[in-house]
Amino acid sequence: MNHKESAQPFFSIVVPTFNRGDLIEKTILTILKQNYTNFELIIVDDGSTDNTSQIVSAINDKRIKYFYKQNKERGAARNFGILESTGDYVTFCDSDDILYPDYLNNAFEFINNSKEVVNWLHLSYEILSESSKSVAMSINPKNYIFELAKGNPLSCMGVFVKSDIIKVNLFNENRYLSGSEDWELWIRLAAQFPIKVDKRVSAGLIIHKGRSVFATDELKLQLRKFLSIGYAFDEIFVQEKFGKYKSLMEAYFNTYISLHLMLDNKHKASFLYLMKGISQDPRCIFESRFLAIFKYFLISVLRISKTS
Repeated sequence: MNHKESAQPFFSIVVPTFNRGDLIEKTILTILKQNYTNFELIIVDDGSTDNTSQIVSAINDKRIKYFYKQNKERGAARNFGILESTGDYVTFCDSDDILYPDYLNNAFEFINNSKEVVNWLHLSYEILSESSKSVAMSINPKNYIFELAKGNPLSCMGVFVKSDIIKVNLFNENRYLSGSEDWELWIRLAAQFPIKVDKRVSAGLIIHKGRSVFATDELKLQLRKFLSIGYAFDEIFVQEKFGKYKSLMEAYFNTYISLHLMLDNKHKASFLYLMKGISQDPRCIFESRFLAIFKYFLISVLRISKTS
């Protein structure tokens, strides 16, 4: 569906990138193929040292705005893009993910047809992996506080926020928070505004070995837990909405650390974090992450037994 363009874009798509010259072209092309055309694409190059700038400059489209800045991590890069944006709504896409053609159109339809003001919206996305079937990700709008307390089903995919709201609720730029800076922001937003949800799968998060979310440094993961929960709870409105879930948040983050350590074959440390999480909130054992930890443990054991 084509829509008449106005002088001001309705959507601003912010894409932070760092040394993704081998991936970003695919991402940009999926964005430019949107059925809804009234948008601007803001690419914030966070100090790349590869050929990212050449890749972007070779794509001729007036909707692209490219900025190169000193590396300060993705939170700062997204904030730069947010503050440069001119659209009514801001949305995000990492430079190794893809948007489907109806991504913006689905959001526009939802916002335009809503009887209430849509302060922020989430479109479902799917996780794409070569080794497994795609998994659709979304959130229950009736239970979003509890679901966000358990983790980050939104990732940084499919989120649309009104410009005037996001510009006063920016990402935390602490470099050591990187990887959880989106979760910390969604907690702050959720404590202030109910989230709207469109279940249509409109984007793809691509799993590959280079994804920074797979970092397994134990101390860095611990620090991310401390900072993300700590920063969010600095706000009174977060304390009021999430206060009763704080131990749950810590418990689920410990199982998150456990899974990452298990994937890195650090079995003893992984089980320590798992046990800590379960002691903080036994509901952890009913989550898919609990089963995943044991699955990867068994795979590791079988692999060792075959080689011994």
